Amino acid sequence: MSDTMPSLRRLSKFYSEIPSSVDTITAALNAAGVDPEKPNARDLYERDLDCQNLGAYAMLERIAAVAAEDGTFGSDEVVLDIGCGIGGPGRFLADRFSGSVVGIDIVPQRTEIAQSLTDLTGMGARISYRVADATDLPFGAGAFAQVWMLDVGIHIRDKRALFGEIARVLQPGGLLVMHDQMGPLPPAMRPVTRRAPFIAPSLPQLLRYVDGAGLRVQTWRDTTVHVLEYFDRMKTALTKAPPQARGDTEGRWWQAVINGYVETLAKLGGRTGILTARRVGDSDRTVVALPGCA
Repeated sequence: MSDTMPSLRRLSKFYSEIPSSVDTITAALNAAGVDPEKPNARDLYERDLDCQNLGAYAMLERIAAVAAEDGTFGSDEVVLDIGCGIGGPGRFLADRFSGSVVGIDIVPQRTEIAQSLTDLTGMGARISYRVADATDLPFGAGAFAQVWMLDVGIHIRDKRALFGEIARVLQPGGLLVMHDQMGPLPPAMRPVTRRAPFIAPSLPQLLRYVDGAGLRVQTWRDTTVHVLEYFDRMKTALTKAPPQARGDTEGRWWQAVINGYVETLAKLGGRTGILTARRVGDSDRTVVALPGCA
């Protein structure tokens, strides 16, 4: 990211407040009757233990189905997972498909947890991690068959550099798969925008950034209703938490976050969606669904 140090400090603090340690995940596996010494990737991602993208595992399934319309990747191909977090989506991809995954994140703590969980699930031979800046990727041109970026672009200020780097590291005809929230973000989102950088373009602006980088948009699928379902589940889980957990500072903050997302997406016209785009050079025709199409 161009504004690396301020963004890194805010993102590090923001994500450190999300429960995601190896110990909490192995404890949850143990409580579910899964041997915490020998879990497989599915034991984690199907329980939403390592999927911190909007919509979690259910959204991963939806995104993968959309991406598959443009073709999956083979055993000799590599996918770049930008903003890999603790690695759930990358492990999902490596588990479901036959290729390899490289995950990058600007927060070192996140890649360390991702590596530990990947080693725990026995997937270290096919997944690797690096601390890296998405606007200055440490990879050669055409290194990847696909680039996935789930709810990460919203944190990056320099969109031109971001999509320029994505286009550079994609193979000719390679596929970008992304999910994100569109702007502008209303005051209802302030509980999260105060804690971390949120720079959300409108959908027309996003399409211009993608096109300007030499990427041809294939599909836009609105996912707002599914993200709202996800926050409804979070709200239910929070109400079932012990009263002291709901009433402490972090419990009240999470309640404000959930309420902010719900108000934005259900009442104020906010949108989320899946976008796929190919690096220019292939012969695919452009197919862009109108915003709001499921």
